Amino acid sequence: MKKDVLLSICSTQQFEGCDEEKIDLMTEARLYERGGKFYISYEESELTGLVGTRTTVKIDGDTVTMMRTGTYPSEMIFGKNQRHVGLYHTEFGAITISTHTNELKNAINEDGGELEIDYTVEVDQSMIGNHHFRMIVKPTGQDLDEK
Repeated sequence: MKKDVLLSICSTQQFEGCDEEKIDLMTEARLYERGGKFYISYEESELTGLVGTRTTVKIDGDTVTMMRTGTYPSEMIFGKNQRHVGLYHTEFGAITISTHTNELKNAINEDGGELEIDYTVEVDQSMIGNHHFRMIVKPTGQDLDEK
C-alpha cells in the first residue's frame, strides 16, 4: 500500500526564556505500509530550515521514529513515558539531545489519520524546551499501488 497524501504539520516549541514558536506546514508526502508499520515520508523546506533533508516518520503502534536523511541527518524515537538520547544535526553542527515523550496519540491507518506527540528536549541533562507536534494525513485520492 502506497498513497500520495497531503500532510499538515503543526509544531509548537517553547524554549525556556523565549516566546513560543509555532510552525504550520502543509506539504505533499507519501504514506505507505510495510511489515505492519506505517511510514510517512516528505521533503523538508525552507520554512523548517532543513532544505535538502528528507523526513520519514515510522509509526509502529505506540512507538514513533522520526528519521531524517540528507543535509541534516538525525533520528528521534518517541514512546509514551520513554526517554531517548540521540544525535541531532543542525546547520551549526551536531548536538546530543534527549527527548522525553509525555503523550503520544496515534490514529494513523491506511486512510491517513492523525498523530500527536508532546515531548520535552534536554541538552546536557538540562531541560530546554517543551514541544507539541501534530500531524494530519489526508489522502489525495491517488493510490500508487494501482499505477
